[in-house]
Amino acid sequence: MDIKAIGGKITAWGNSLVRRLGGRVLAILVASMVLALISVMFTDAWLVEVEQQSAQINQAQRNIVVLQQLRTSLNQAESAQRGYLLNQRAELVAAFDQAIEASRRHIQKIEGLFTSQNVAMKGKQEQNWLIALNSSLEAKNAEMKLAISLLQSGKEEEAMQLARLDQGIVEMAKFMQYSQTLLDQQYEAQEKLVKKRAQTIAITRTAVIGSALILLLLVIMVIRQLVQEMNSRDHLRQQLARDCEAYEERIRNNSHMMKTLALDYQSDVERARQKLARDLHDELGSILTATKMDISWTIRRIKDQDPELVEKLEKTMRYLNQGIHFKRQVVQNLHPSIITTIGFWPALKSLIEDMAERNEWELDLILPDAHIELPETIGLIAYRVVQESLNNASKYAYATKVSVHMVEALDYLKLEIEDNGVGVDLDKEKSTTHGLSGIRNRIMAIGGRVDITSAPNQGFYLLAIIPIKL
Repeated sequence: MDIKAIGGKITAWGNSLVRRLGGRVLAILVASMVLALISVMFTDAWLVEVEQQSAQINQAQRNIVVLQQLRTSLNQAESAQRGYLLNQRAELVAAFDQAIEASRRHIQKIEGLFTSQNVAMKGKQEQNWLIALNSSLEAKNAEMKLAISLLQSGKEEEAMQLARLDQGIVEMAKFMQYSQTLLDQQYEAQEKLVKKRAQTIAITRTAVIGSALILLLLVIMVIRQLVQEMNSRDHLRQQLARDCEAYEERIRNNSHMMKTLALDYQSDVERARQKLARDLHDELGSILTATKMDISWTIRRIKDQDPELVEKLEKTMRYLNQGIHFKRQVVQNLHPSIITTIGFWPALKSLIEDMAERNEWELDLILPDAHIELPETIGLIAYRVVQESLNNASKYAYATKVSVHMVEALDYLKLEIEDNGVGVDLDKEKSTTHGLSGIRNRIMAIGGRVDITSAPNQGFYLLAIIPIKL
């Protein structure tokens, strides 16, 4: 994988982390990590130092044990020497040799401790004292050898005289003095090391407890900051929810207002159509009827006098009848008065069956129960949708089979109209889809939904969902 890509991903991850946690929380977390790392480093260094101090204390304790063993061995050699001079027993010579050999081993141990890395005796004075101890030991051994030699030569008096000399006592006193000095030095070094280790342990413990307290404080700060940010986010979320609810309520109110205005507009249009239809029916109808009556009277008066004029008037009468029929059709299209006369559902059923009969369609009709009441404007919209769809099927589709299904449920009317006609290309034939646009506008203006599916030689299908209550 490319290094730049990895770097980009790390940067993006860091930016995302900063956005989620916040700069302050992230800074506290980084400080906590740094503090924990520093605390671990210093604690490890102090533990190593405590371990070294413990090793030095153990070294001093071993020095003390060896020095005490050395003093004991030399005392045993002194006792064996004097006992041999007094009793001349051979086993005391062996005991003396063993004590001297043990003393030498102890001195060698002490010399080996000088060369150790964790040595508690590093001064030149201690080394001089150790050399003096070795010299005193060898002098005591030489003294014993000389006494044994004198006794074996039969010179008991000289041997006893040697034992009564003060030189051995002086050497023994020096040995004890040197060894005691070394013991005192080791006791003092051990005490200092113990105190120093105790101080180091106390510092380490204080540092660990202090670091833990600081980390705890930082964790509390992080938790507090996170709680504050969570509370802030909850507050913002609640505020956003309230704003969304207010906006949704405003949208619902505006939508309801728009639907109400659209419904009122369509109601106004229907009222205007109804007024125009009434005017056409009353005024134009009366004029045409009066004209027809006058022509009929004229035809009766001149029937035998001028056959050609009568024929002309009868032709005019036929034109008048066509005009009256067209006027009735226009009036019916402007406002279907049959709805007011016999009710919406019988009027709708009559419209569908009449058009099916005129066009010789095979009809599949499903309508709700007649007792379901619809608002006047909603009923007119549904009536217009069915009327416009069937008019399109009659004029353009050349259909032989038409189905009209209408179902009422959950305050909605579901209307399905389908025919097996020639269909229409909805993208190209704009001139033949003005009626469909009117259907869409009527239904969508009041919050309904319209789906129209059609293609050349594939028939026509309309699905309309019309809300009954706004």
